[in-house]
Amino acid sequence: MDPPDALPAELRAFLFSCIESITQVELLLLLRGSDKFRGVRDLATDLRIPPAAVRRDLETLAARGLLEIKVSGETLYRYGPTSDELRQYGDQLAQHYITSRHLVLNFVSTHARSSARRFADAFKLRDKDQ
Repeated sequence: MDPPDALPAELRAFLFSCIESITQVELLLLLRGSDKFRGVRDLATDLRIPPAAVRRDLETLAARGLLEIKVSGETLYRYGPTSDELRQYGDQLAQHYITSRHLVLNFVSTHARSSARRFADAFKLRDKDQ
């Protein structure tokens, strides 16, 4: 059983498997709040994040089945989970972001740091005798 101040196990599993950063959480929730397709520059301006970083995160979220893509002169994105299950996780994330924002941000930032550490550790030079 989860402690009362913990995120539900299914939400933690969703965050662990689909979300790599707080920026991705913010992008997902920003797009979830509207039916409009939006461009990279527009979203980058809203979040005050460099467009290249926003583009990378949008592409990741789209590849994971959370966003729809439309190309019309520029690539546009809209919230559009590819399954009811992903839509339920998006709804659950939005609810917990409102009620327990600190838990969501803490989980995502801890997961992001541990992923970065594992990635960096994979490239550490090993002693020849090991």
